[in-house]
Amino acid sequence: MASHFNENIDFVLGYGGYLKLKGLLNKYIRYDSFTIGLQYLGMAIRGVPYMGVGVIWHTAGHSSLKEKDLDPYTCSSGDDDLFVNSNAKKTNTCVEFRKETHTRSVPCSTLKDWIKQKKRHLTTAPYYKLRDKLRLISEPVSRVLFYISLIILVSLHFQWQIIMIVFGLRFISQIIVLALGQKRLNEPGLTLYSVIFDIFSPFINGIVFS
Repeated sequence: MASHFNENIDFVLGYGGYLKLKGLLNKYIRYDSFTIGLQYLGMAIRGVPYMGVGVIWHTAGHSSLKEKDLDPYTCSSGDDDLFVNSNAKKTNTCVEFRKETHTRSVPCSTLKDWIKQKKRHLTTAPYYKLRDKLRLISEPVSRVLFYISLIILVSLHFQWQIIMIVFGLRFISQIIVLALGQKRLNEPGLTLYSVIFDIFSPFINGIVFS
């Protein structure tokens, strides 16, 4: 991770997941962290870093970070996320994918504990920049609209052949992206579960956030 630092790079974003254990809850927790990783690492690669799990930064003399940028945040969780959100940009951030840099945390063992943890993590989101909040909300909203539209159009028998083709193309693309992403982030055994979780996760997160 540290090998990426130079006179321009202040932030190195990596991947932080959870240990693989038995049970459906563990699979969902791993799926949740995996999809979050795909989003923030993918956006960073596109030049729009907005958060980081497994992130390190430096404040050497040549760093572009100023003392005013280092003020601590008072939120109960996610001060590192907010620090990245406020200061990371295309020109001072890079991503490290190698498996040796991945971190693994011990996952919650009960649904109650996970909901409590997830609620704490979500307290960070309202403090993100407006553009990042809009990007983050647009993905699950578009996903929900897609599935609702699919159900309505199929139930009305509205050109169902075309609808099935569109759904099939999305499904194939989804499987490919998930399989490649899980290989890159060393998250085996989630592909088929991810397809199912893809439908329900916006509602789960919405309930937890409310």
